[in-house]
Amino acid sequence: MIRCDTWTATVGPKSAMIFPRKKFAAAVVSGKIYVSGGAARTSAVEEYDPCSDSWRVVSDAPRRRYGCVGTSVDGVFYVIGGLKIGSTGDDTSRPAGAEARVYASSMDLYDVAAGGWLRSRAVPGGGCVVAACATEGHVYVLTSHAVELSFWRFDARRPRRTARGGGFGEWRRMKSPPLPAQVRLDSTVRFSCVGVGDKVVVVQVMGCIDDLLRRGGRSTRGVKEALVLVYDTAAGEWSRGPDLPQVIRRAACVCVEC
Repeated sequence: MIRCDTWTATVGPKSAMIFPRKKFAAAVVSGKIYVSGGAARTSAVEEYDPCSDSWRVVSDAPRRRYGCVGTSVDGVFYVIGGLKIGSTGDDTSRPAGAEARVYASSMDLYDVAAGGWLRSRAVPGGGCVVAACATEGHVYVLTSHAVELSFWRFDARRPRRTARGGGFGEWRRMKSPPLPAQVRLDSTVRFSCVGVGDKVVVVQVMGCIDDLLRRGGRSTRGVKEALVLVYDTAAGEWSRGPDLPQVIRRAACVCVEC
């Protein structure tokens, strides 16, 4: 692991995780980093303390996921989506296809202070989670249904903070992101998203075939990447942001106040 100091613009090495991982979930809770998934031989959830530069195992995840997404709200670490990896204690009587859908459209909730797992939640309507982030007390989840995207909001405010008329664990479907016509949803498309204040920023971090060029009969296929869309959580509307100046394929996004 490396640390980038945004104040001094310096980068330095830090202690490595206990278990090697790839495409795992990560989030910050109370100044510490939590990681889960991405390891075939363990379901361990690790905690990193930046003060002591050390890792420790704090729990075992109920599902062993690969390609999952992580975020946090109000002391809870959310491990969202992904694929099944390795052998777990899940119900083996469930058909393989159904089990795969459970992983792809669900999230596990780890209560850091209590050191235990809350009830797992499923994204309404199924679909495959392709990106997720948290802001303003909610978790926002972008799911793919092969031919379209859907956008969901999960109320992550704990009971002591929940305003009247809402409730922890409630799902609500929001307005879907307006993708340009030339962006075709297929297995090559990848998104990342991050909460910035009261905004959710969705970034296309891997491209797809430009259908306009293909339909025009041109032999060279164009690739549309680095698309940026911004969702205003207060107004409930999307807007187009400036495309990324440089394409960083499969990038993860994070917001740091500096």
